[in-house]
Amino acid sequence: MQAFYTRLDQFLVTTGLEGSTSGLGCSEAEVAAQEQAYGVQFPLAYRLFLKWCGRATLQSLAQDFRLAFLDYYWDSARELLTENQATLEPGGFVFSEWQGYNFWYFLLGCANPMVKLCLIKSDLEPGLEYHEYGRFTDWLINQLKTMVQLRYSLGRLDVQVPAVWAELDQIAQLAD
Repeated sequence: MQAFYTRLDQFLVTTGLEGSTSGLGCSEAEVAAQEQAYGVQFPLAYRLFLKWCGRATLQSLAQDFRLAFLDYYWDSARELLTENQATLEPGGFVFSEWQGYNFWYFLLGCANPMVKLCLIKSDLEPGLEYHEYGRFTDWLINQLKTMVQLRYSLGRLDVQVPAVWAELDQIAQLAD
């Protein structure tokens, strides 16, 4: 799985989708400290993600997944769940949130876990919705594809979207 992150990093930097990622990753000690604090062992895919970019927000993702913000993500998720009289499913681990109305989590227990999104149904309808996004590495590739398409449509990116997507699909296979 290390080959997945190595190739993804090379591709994002080479194509200009990302600046240098040098120094953006967490150390083994930082990751281990958070595992100890939460009493869990992070899945391999997430550990490698944190070692790749766990100290910064990648411009190609446009959302924060920093290790240092885990407590904030969890607090936001707990608040959302409490407001909706819900609980996180067993084995769920929150790794990001967005503006207090949704959060991303994965299920502990395998190297490349299923990622899910929990979000408020609407301002008019109470309750939460849950969406599955596949394995962690698949979720990451799909997030990148979404941002490439969005930036291209806004005229902020001059790339051949189908070619970028095709290369991202090739990179995704390295996680198998």
